[in-house]
Amino acid sequence: AIFECGNITAGFPFSGGSRPQFCGHPSLELHCFNNKTSIIISDHLYDVLHIDQISKTIKLAKAELGGSFCTATFTTTTLSPEIFELSTTSQSLTVFYLCHRNLRYNSSYLCPDRGSISVSQNLNYHKSCQDSFKINVPKSYVPEEKELNLKHLENALHEGFDVKVKIDEQTCEQCLSSQGICGFNNTTQICCKNDSSSRCNALHLPHIDELHQRCSGPFRCGDQKELYYPFWRSERENCGHPDFKLNCSGEFAELNISSVKYRILSMSYGSPVISLGRSDYIGHLCPADTGDAPFDQSVLQITRDNYLLTLYYDCNSFSLPATTGSNFFGELGCEDDIGDRKSYYVTRNISSPLPNEISGLINKAICRRDVTIPVSIKALKEMEGSPSPDSLEKALKQGFELEVSPDCSRCFKSGGACGYDQTSNSFVCYCEDKPHSSICGDEGKISFVNDLYP
Repeated sequence: AIFECGNITAGFPFSGGSRPQFCGHPSLELHCFNNKTSIIISDHLYDVLHIDQISKTIKLAKAELGGSFCTATFTTTTLSPEIFELSTTSQSLTVFYLCHRNLRYNSSYLCPDRGSISVSQNLNYHKSCQDSFKINVPKSYVPEEKELNLKHLENALHEGFDVKVKIDEQTCEQCLSSQGICGFNNTTQICCKNDSSSRCNALHLPHIDELHQRCSGPFRCGDQKELYYPFWRSERENCGHPDFKLNCSGEFAELNISSVKYRILSMSYGSPVISLGRSDYIGHLCPADTGDAPFDQSVLQITRDNYLLTLYYDCNSFSLPATTGSNFFGELGCEDDIGDRKSYYVTRNISSPLPNEISGLINKAICRRDVTIPVSIKALKEMEGSPSPDSLEKALKQGFELEVSPDCSRCFKSGGACGYDQTSNSFVCYCEDKPHSSICGDEGKISFVNDLYP
C-alpha cells in the first residue's frame, strides 16, 4: 500500500494511513488531516510539503512557526542524526531573543512583548541575550545585515527546508530483487513476502562469493558501456555508494544528487576522471523550475580543470561590464524575460570570488534566483573568441570533470571487486577469501564480516 494525502504520495521507508506501521521506519510515520501531510519529530509537528522518493529527500516546515514569528513558540527541535541529515540546499540558523535592549544587534527585529530578536549563522550573542533556538531554512535565505525583514524570514520558514532520509537503500533493493516487500521491525530492516508482517525476515548480507561475483567487472546503463564504483544499478546492490544509484530506464545513465538529475557523459576504466552534466541544462540555458544544489564532493571531487558558472534569473537589467581575464559575463536571453527583468551568466575560477565590479552589479540587480554549475575550462576556452548564449550552451553539454578515487582501481588490480559497506559507511574490496578495506591480501578486514568471515 502507498501513503496518499493531498498531493503527497510515499512508499518505503514511510508508513501511515493505509500503509501499515511495519512498512516504514518508526520515526517516519506520516499523518493526514484535511488533505495535508504531517510528521512528528522529537515531539514536534512538522508539515510535509514534498517527498522525493528517488533521492529520499523530504521538505519540512515546522508547524508552530507557520504563523506570525513573534507570537510563535520558540523551541529547538533536534533532528535525529541516525535517520535525518540536513540537505546541502538548507541551512541552520540561530535565533537569539530576550536580548538586552540597550545594545545593538545585527539582523535584529523588535518583537512586541519579547524584545529584540536577532538571526545569525555565526554570531554569538549568548552573553547579551537570555535565550536562543535553532531554525532550519533554505540556503538561499540571507538575513538582512542591519534591520531584519520579518516577512522575509516568515516566507523562508513557510517555504520549508530539505532533509535527506538516511536509509540503507541497497538492502531494500536486495529485498525487491527477491520479489519481497521492504519493511521494518522497530529499526531493523526486514523483507516480507506479502503485505502481512507474519512472513517477514531480517535481511542478511549475501555470501562473499556472491558479492565478489556480483560486483566484478563493469556494467552497462543507458548509453554508457563501462561503468564502475561508486555507481550502481538494480541487481548490483552493495556494489556502489548508496548516493550514486543510477536510473537506467531511459536512453542515458542518470542519477539524482541533492534532488538534481545528472547525466554521466563519459567514464572508463583506467581514466582518473568522470564527466557529468546537469540533465536540465543539457540543451537548455533557461529550464523551468530549476534550483541551485551544491554538489556533494565527499565521494567524487570536482577537479581543478573546471570553472564555476553562475546563472542569475529574473534580475533588474543593467549595463554589462567588459569581459576581463578568465571571467565571462553576459545576458542569457531567456524567453520569459519580461521588460526590464533580464537573466545573466558569469564564470569564475573555482577557488576565487567574483570580481568586486561584477558582484556589486549582481547585488544591485536583486535577482530572484541563481544556479551555480561547474563547467569544463576546456569548453569555456572555446568561448573566448565569441562568448554568447549559444557557445555557453555548448560548454554545458560537455559537462564537468570529477576525480575518481584510486581505491577501486587498486582493489580491481589485486583481484577484488569494488563495493560499499553500510555498517562502516566506507569503501570495501570484496575478495575471494573475505572483504578487505583496501586491496586483497591486506590486513584491513571490514567490521561487518567479523563474525561472518573469521
